[in-house]
Amino acid sequence: MPKNLLAIIGGVAAAGFILAASLLFFLSHGSVEAKGFCNFCHTAYYDPDEYAFNEKVKMEKPSGMLTGCAECHPQPYAEFKGSAHFETEKEDMKPGCVNCHEPHSVFNWLKYMYFSPEAWERVQVSIHDNTFWQEEVRPDLAAKARIKFVKDKSKLCKDCHLKNNNFKPEIKRHKAEIEVVKEPEKMNCIKCHFNLVHAEVEWEDKKEVLEKY
Repeated sequence: MPKNLLAIIGGVAAAGFILAASLLFFLSHGSVEAKGFCNFCHTAYYDPDEYAFNEKVKMEKPSGMLTGCAECHPQPYAEFKGSAHFETEKEDMKPGCVNCHEPHSVFNWLKYMYFSPEAWERVQVSIHDNTFWQEEVRPDLAAKARIKFVKDKSKLCKDCHLKNNNFKPEIKRHKAEIEVVKEPEKMNCIKCHFNLVHAEVEWEDKKEVLEKY
């Protein structure tokens, strides 16, 4: 085989490897945050600036799908807009969705959109069927979010409130908790603040979840 042909094949193989590695990295660690991204497929109904990651609160910016949250999750977005986290006098401190929730990776977003028809149908039905949303989807999402917050000791809450001096240790319940854990960094906010931003959902297995994780 001619040397120049071997060089071409080697170059093509190397380029293919680099492209594949780059794609895999983007799918797992890349970010999509273009404001008009959702408009490629359909009309976007919500202003992404209202729920965008707030870089002013000294938190580490996550990777993943950083736009389009409200398009797939309009009910949680509406609840967020009615909460103290949105209607705050401290405008610079107002969080976006991914300040508080770990975003989907690009890979998981693609998986839900194109390769998980039952999960995607569940999302779509919940947007239009409020009974299904309230009785099936909301409790399921609340349970998953609470387990996540319990597991990481409410890291995202503390990343914002402690770093920005927006924690009130003088509150009676906070005082009692600090006496147990010794320092605010070890507190687990979700133990008390689990119906803070979104509509109320009973946490019937709270004791079991806290003990397990």
